[in-house]
Amino acid sequence: MISSKMDRPHAVIIFFFLLLFLPISSLHATEYYGLRLSGSDCFLCHTAPEIGTLNQTGVQFQEEGYRYPMTLKGVLFNILGGPIVFILFFSFYRRYRLWHIGKGKIRWGQWRERWKGLLSNGFGHRTLFRSFFPGIGHFLLFWSFLILSLGVTAVILQEYFIFPLWRVRFIDSNTYPFLRLLFDLFGVLGWLGTILLIVRRYILKPRELDEQRTDACSLVILFFIFLTGFLATGIRNQIYQSPWTSWSPVADSISSFLLRWKMDENHLKIFFSLFWWSHLILSLAFISCIPFSKLLHLFSSPLSILLRNLEVKGTLKKIDLEASETFGVTHLEEFTWKDLLELDGCTRCGRCQENCPAHLTGKPLNPKGVIQNLKRHLADLSRAKGNSKLIGDVVTEEEIWECTTCRNCLEHCPIFIEPMAKLLEFRRSLVLNQGKVPKETHFAFRNIERKGNPWGFEPSKRMFWTKELGLKTVIPGEKTDLLFWIGCYGSYDDRNIKVAESLARILNQAGLNFGVLGSSEWCCGIDLRRMGSEYLFQVNVEKNIEQLKRLEFKKMITTCPHCFNTLKNEYAQFGADFEVIHYTDLVEELIQQNKIRLRRRNEKIKITYHDSCYLGRYNEGYEPPRRILRAMEDFSFTEMEKSREKSFCCGGGGCHMWMEERTGKRINETRILQALDKEAEILTTVCPLCLTQLDSAVKVLNADDRIRVRDILELVVERMET
Repeated sequence: MISSKMDRPHAVIIFFFLLLFLPISSLHATEYYGLRLSGSDCFLCHTAPEIGTLNQTGVQFQEEGYRYPMTLKGVLFNILGGPIVFILFFSFYRRYRLWHIGKGKIRWGQWRERWKGLLSNGFGHRTLFRSFFPGIGHFLLFWSFLILSLGVTAVILQEYFIFPLWRVRFIDSNTYPFLRLLFDLFGVLGWLGTILLIVRRYILKPRELDEQRTDACSLVILFFIFLTGFLATGIRNQIYQSPWTSWSPVADSISSFLLRWKMDENHLKIFFSLFWWSHLILSLAFISCIPFSKLLHLFSSPLSILLRNLEVKGTLKKIDLEASETFGVTHLEEFTWKDLLELDGCTRCGRCQENCPAHLTGKPLNPKGVIQNLKRHLADLSRAKGNSKLIGDVVTEEEIWECTTCRNCLEHCPIFIEPMAKLLEFRRSLVLNQGKVPKETHFAFRNIERKGNPWGFEPSKRMFWTKELGLKTVIPGEKTDLLFWIGCYGSYDDRNIKVAESLARILNQAGLNFGVLGSSEWCCGIDLRRMGSEYLFQVNVEKNIEQLKRLEFKKMITTCPHCFNTLKNEYAQFGADFEVIHYTDLVEELIQQNKIRLRRRNEKIKITYHDSCYLGRYNEGYEPPRRILRAMEDFSFTEMEKSREKSFCCGGGGCHMWMEERTGKRINETRILQALDKEAEILTTVCPLCLTQLDSAVKVLNADDRIRVRDILELVVERMET
């Protein structure tokens, strides 16, 4: 199943492993392993040479022969370290082979963007810092680990490769004191980071964290690696009175408590040996745990960030229906190898879980649980124990259908794991391979296929509401600047027809040349694709693209972020090349250019704004709606606690407009309660699904007298000078 050839992708991945392994393999060393220039430091592992003298530049030899005779310490280290290094590499190789039961090739394109992401998210911890406390703890530990490891690696490279071959030292008596100071300072930063993570996990105990024994072991080992390293270094300085003692202030300070008791040199050496061996054994234990615990993310997480999906956020993978025999993912090996790599990168941090609306309202879905169950299934396969069905046993159908496709899980994952994409692949398998869909969605599928809208209304009724406005229907051969894609909700839903009317009035007031498709407009198909019915989606796409290519227009404008995302991002996979904008971009521009003027009312109303998932997280449309609201001076605008990237879904995405919520709290009602906490009189939105869901929740909660739900377009029209 796995090719044994070492092709270019395989070679690059293994080279990447080797680069990462160099720092990790040197954890045991610290600065006293092979520094011949540092006087007493050398004699921890080696005996003094019989020939040559020590001076400030190091040991000067009078004959050939390079290495010091090894002491028992050095011999025992090699005996302990050699097998661990072998096991480490062998385990990585097996893991690498296991990832490659998946299909697909490594994503090689856009390398500048990939390295930029690795620098900002891997080295800079951009996503991790959205939660400051765990972000700073991990940031300190990460940079301590990196600097200490690279410093010791530089020592080993010099003493075992560069100096023997070329007699060149870049770490000498001038630079060595600075190296010791670097080790000292970054050591204490790493120790502080470890303490912060221990406090968070075992004292603060945030709900997104679960507990496993290996978590405690890793943190405790790290804590004592730093502590024993400081104690060994500080006591060594006292024993040998190294001229560089003052360059290890932290180690000297930490070890000073032992020196309060007047101990002779023999007792100091006993303590030194105790801490030195403890440091060594703990470091080797840490290294040996890497392939068998979540410490594997030291390797898999940087790879996951580097090779992350750089396709447009709003797109799903296109299926070649004619060339494929099966669809979606039914077996683990039908995932890509990158999907399997992601499983090993997951550290159970819980950021996806803590932002998932389905999980937070008591639904069966937990994105962290999905990834961890897949990870266990992969481990079972590696041990030939994988008898469970992927869909049904490992991931239940209830979990698969609960996803609202809000994209919160991916948005908050520090290493870009994609639980949502995996769930949608399972949906494709259920729908296209087995014909399984939730019963209440059957009518929507059938109606879209036959009538071009989920309610089954006649296409001729689409433009019924436009008669009073006199909207122009664009026909082939006629040019227009703007094509207004009204969408199913704007055409048939009474509440959202008012929103579509508002946009038409604004466009007329601004004197723009625009038209509509009329009865030939067909559903964009987003719910079909999110439900897994790729075949019906592609039929809709081809029908709409064929119609649109007959028309001459400069831009297409929508009121619905779901239509906007589909037409802009997903239709491009099928050859569409037209420009699509959401109304917020145009209306903001019209206000700035004074093409529409807004009257100021005397009242001062407190409002808040609900970010649509498909305008916000999918297309980063955060600012235009807010700038429009701030342009209306009679409003006092306040942000909701969960806003922008952290916005809470309305519950209507992923075809959930047509599905019943049978377990837990209702997502839309939860969102309204969040708005009520801000004591806002008006909750604004820019999405017909959000408007429908949130308006319904207000009625169910009997909160009509406390809050109203309005589309921003309605507020603009009410204040527009005519």
